[in-house]
Amino acid sequence: MSIRLFTAPDYQSTRYMVSHGFFKKDEITDICVRHLEVDGELTTRDLAERVMIERRLDATAATLRNSVVFKVVLALRHTARRKHVRMVEERKGMCAWAPGDAVTLRIIASNLPSSGRQERRALR
Repeated sequence: MSIRLFTAPDYQSTRYMVSHGFFKKDEITDICVRHLEVDGELTTRDLAERVMIERRLDATAATLRNSVVFKVVLALRHTARRKHVRMVEERKGMCAWAPGDAVTLRIIASNLPSSGRQERRALR
């Protein structure tokens, strides 16, 4: 019975699910911040599509794209509290994001050698 549920044509679009461990820790944040630094202001949907393209996921699958959009929103709201991104405005239910003030400090910290843990902590 359960095999028939997942192979039926009506349920083909719902077989995608973004699970808890689908992305590495901070992977979505890193991709989004990098694209915001280059392109400036982007919407959540644009950022989700770019995340999907970098991960070689099917960006035309609506269910998967919606799951990634929610993951992007959660990641960016958390990142906004750390001042790496900022929400510019909300347009038609979609947020527009821009790079934050702390982006340059993050780039400097990520370029420090691995033995410089003390210096990295001081920059945060």
